[in-house]
Order: sequence, then structure tokens, then C-alpha cells
Amino acid sequence: MTKLRAGEGAPRDANPPVLLNEVLSWLTGTGRDLDTTALLGQLRQRFAEAGHGKLADLVYEMVKACLAALPDFSVRTLLHTSPRAAEVISGEVRTMSESLRGVEKPSDLNGLAQSSPDARAALSDARKCIDVLERLEGSSGRHQLAYALLSIHAGDAASAERTLRALIEGGDESAEIARIAEVNLGFALLRQARFTDVLPLAEAAIARSPKDPVPWFNLLAARAELGDASAFERDVESLHALYAETGSDLIRSWVENDLAMLGGVAGLDVTRIAELERLPAPPEDGS
Repeated sequence: MTKLRAGEGAPRDANPPVLLNEVLSWLTGTGRDLDTTALLGQLRQRFAEAGHGKLADLVYEMVKACLAALPDFSVRTLLHTSPRAAEVISGEVRTMSESLRGVEKPSDLNGLAQSSPDARAALSDARKCIDVLERLEGSSGRHQLAYALLSIHAGDAASAERTLRALIEGGDESAEIARIAEVNLGFALLRQARFTDVLPLAEAAIARSPKDPVPWFNLLAARAELGDASAFERDVESLHALYAETGSDLIRSWVENDLAMLGGVAGLDVTRIAELERLPAPPEDGS
């Protein structure tokens, strides 16, 4: 056995690439047929793909943060979770973009919002972010959803309708994308005052997702605009039952912000509206 003198390290492995190759084979989940250079190339490619996907996810979150700042953004547009602060997201975008430098061509992020948009700039910021998202992943389902929402809030609900119908009828998207497209299509139809067309769409969405309150909001808006007071009351009571079961914050928000106005449009008197504004107690666990 070789005796080490003070200051000397352990003897070096005679063939360190063998160990490196073992580690890389394990990390990539491949066999041992590839050499170290090929295995490193696989890791690089996987990192580039994962990083590019994460970057697109962050830009999509920025799109939602901009849209949510619009002055008339409504629960009917179906955002299940509120986006984080835009400046936090933009910081993560910069970090991820920098991490990808050297493993793939730098992404064109020109125009991406860098700070929290205000109501006046939100539409413009959202448009820029949607353009960046398209550069990152093309006309994906979520890009089309975001573009349709932008069109609705920019006053072009007819264009949004075409985009959303294409998503629904194409059959190429996930069930979740199709479901959100269907709900947002109801919103686009409301903006075009096509209230009768909203009814079957909202009813079908409710039948498929009975615990999702958002299709109910489209249905109630259409009932009110059509002057169907009795159906409006009946559906509000159904929404009360859903609140008693779920304790949904979306339902509470709709009752606080929309019910009185729509009740008046439907033709209800102030006494009946006040009764309908009194929600039942939510479930004890708030679920």
C-alpha cells in the first residue's frame, strides 16, 4: 500500500471518465452504450427543453397578471388562481432566461412587462406578453385562450368567439383547455349581447362541472338581460346551495359585485335583491 506523505491527496482514479460516464448514464436514464460527450449532450438538451418550458410558463403567468389588472376584468373570465406580482414574475423570467444562455439561442423577450401594470397600461402590457408567449411556444392552446381574452377586453368579442370556437371544435387540446374555452366563449357571447346563445352553452358547462361557479355567472347574466326574473331567482338560489357546499370566494365576490345590478336588470325589486344577497353559511372547513 502506498503511504501518503503530509500534504498529498488521495491517489487519483486512473480512469475518471468511467465514473463520470456511470453518473451521466444514471442521470439520463440511458444504458451505457453512449460515451461521455453524447451523454452530456443529452443532459444539455433536456435542460434546454425544461428551461424553455419553464420560461413559457412564467410568461403565461405574466399574461394573466396583466389581464387581471384590467379595470373590467371579471370572474367570468375564469382565473382559478390569482397571479403573483408582475415584478416578481419578471425577475424569475430574467433569471430563467439567463440560465438558458449558452444552451440555446436567447429568447426574444422584447416588450415583456417588467413591473406591475396599472389599469391604463394593462391591455398594452398583456398584448406584448402574449406576443412573447407566441414566440416561445407558437399558437398553443393557452396562447389562444389568452389572445381571446385580450380580444374580448379590447372590444373585439367576435374575433374572440372565432378563436374560442376553433379551440373547442378542433379537438386537439386538453379537456381543461376546452373547458375554459367554453366558459370564456359564454363571456364573449355576452359581450355581443347574444344572450339566448349563452344559455345552452352555460347549462352544458354546468352539467359537466357542477361545482364550478363560473358558468353560473354567465348563465345569470344572460337570464337577467333576457328579463327572465323567475329563472334568475331560481339560479341564484342554486348558486346559494353551491356556496353552502363549497364556500367559494368567487361566488361571494359575484354576489357582492354583480348580483344587485343584474337583479335590477332582471326586474327584481330591491327587497327581493336584498334577500338574494344574503348568502348561507359556508361549510365549516371552508372547502
